[in-house]
Amino acid sequence: SNSTSTPSIIVIMVTSRSLLALSVLSAAALLHSLPLYLLIIGSTIPVLVESRSNDADKSKKRSSIHLEEDLFNRALAHAGMIESQQGPSNGDDRITERLRGGDVEALYEVAKSMNDSGDKISSVLIWHALADDGSQGDDYETYESGLEYDYEGHVPSALALGFSYYDVDKARSLHYFLMATSKKGMPHQAAMFNAGRLYLELEDPSGALAYLRECATLDRAHPAYARPQLSITCKKAYNTLSNELVEHSDMGLEEAIECFPYAHMDNFPLPNSREHQVFDGAMERLEKYMGVVRSNSGGEIMSNSARTKATKHLTAAIEALMNFKSSNRNELSKLQVYLMGYMLERITNLRNKLEGENKHGNYDEL
Repeated sequence: SNSTSTPSIIVIMVTSRSLLALSVLSAAALLHSLPLYLLIIGSTIPVLVESRSNDADKSKKRSSIHLEEDLFNRALAHAGMIESQQGPSNGDDRITERLRGGDVEALYEVAKSMNDSGDKISSVLIWHALADDGSQGDDYETYESGLEYDYEGHVPSALALGFSYYDVDKARSLHYFLMATSKKGMPHQAAMFNAGRLYLELEDPSGALAYLRECATLDRAHPAYARPQLSITCKKAYNTLSNELVEHSDMGLEEAIECFPYAHMDNFPLPNSREHQVFDGAMERLEKYMGVVRSNSGGEIMSNSARTKATKHLTAAIEALMNFKSSNRNELSKLQVYLMGYMLERITNLRNKLEGENKHGNYDEL
């Protein structure tokens, strides 16, 4: 279950609804498409299939996979059909025997064949059994941008479910792509690209920047899992999105703040660096300002002391960001220069409102 073991799975997702220009994706290869079919849960008796894998490098494996009995029998019947079409094979190499022995890859292969032959529902059910991570269950919100928690499910099945849910439930589709990127030490570049594309369609530019950048730069940290053509495609997509945000963006202050850490291809400012600490210090000041605003959210007029405290936090944030900008002028990307200017403008406007115009209890949040 790594990024090179399943060449029959889609590696690029192309959709005209994306804000990215289609010309950016002209180098991408669309290998296969998985149509979505709604998941139907049966009421048959569960079968426990012991998982077996030949990959000795995997330190964490689920000990069992739960399948409905009827579903397992359908998979066995389809495996028998595959064997009849392929001709005789030796004992343990028969796909039916591999299924009975708990071979996860055999079950995935059968599910894909079932999908290709028209049994979409069964294939999706099997992919769920393989992909859903027992340690996380259906709490898909735990798959946050950039986190790598050592996903225990089957990566190709998670990727297949990402495509299966794409047309009717983009949020769930995204979560399965995120699951596919979360195998510790085994990053999946195609899943990163598709996660970035879906974040963009869901109007989350920071997530799009984060995952397109991860895809574009994967060859630096994990060259064995990066494909040169896909790295180039991701870099072009990242640059196109960055330019679009500079030229046509209509984001709020909070979005600008969220985008800033992902707005540089080389990850400037680096985590734990002095520059990063300066930027974080400015963000802490904004959080303190928000704390003052929330304490007066009932609409009552802000006291002079609270007004003074809120103004002090905004002024400190402005000074920190101006210092950051002047000290790192040559390091900032074009998008970061734009975002920094936008943040300073918006925060300055907040301070001006606080000082002069807004004296009746209607205080702005970020």
